Amino acid sequence: MTPITERDRAFLEREWRDLGGFVVQDDPDPADHDAIHAWVLDFIDSGVDDPDDPYVHGLIGHSLDFDIPFAATERVRGELMTIARRKRADPGWRRHP
Repeated sequence: MTPITERDRAFLEREWRDLGGFVVQDDPDPADHDAIHAWVLDFIDSGVDDPDDPYVHGLIGHSLDFDIPFAATERVRGELMTIARRKRADPGWRRHP
């Protein structure tokens, strides 16, 4: 996966600000939805050198693709929520250590 461009980053941030609430509200555990929504915005904006960066950006983009039936992206949204929770708990956590 290639790194995200600044143009794509700006687009993804706008999309998440406008539509990310629909993504997180589908999760059955609402206790941390606001925190995850904010974490995703920070992740998009950070540009931190994180090996998971391209993968997580892909999950964000696919979870926001409402041209795909919402039920078809359930696994993607679930994985995004899981990764966000793990990285919030431990910013050094990696998908593949």
